[in-house]
Amino acid sequence: MAGEVERVRAALRAVEEIRDPVERAAVCSELLRAWPELHRQVADVRQDAVNEAHDGDGVPYTALGRRMGGITGEAVGQIARGRGRSRNPSDGR
Repeated sequence: MAGEVERVRAALRAVEEIRDPVERAAVCSELLRAWPELHRQVADVRQDAVNEAHDGDGVPYTALGRRMGGITGEAVGQIARGRGRSRNPSDGR
């Protein structure tokens, strides 16, 4: 699990290491423009994983919460239901 997160962090460090400040700023702007969609995609993947673990494998929300950084089972249930956010309308879900 930590490997994937570290690869994302490594990609950000690579952006920080772009020598040309104009290019570095342009890449950052591109990332920031894409961020709302990327954030939504990460949230969708998380919601799908929570539902698969809970509904498919029977993992209780409290156990999922512990694995997800110590959040409450109630918070995991809200993630499962997508409370407080809408799915990407372009993905048909």
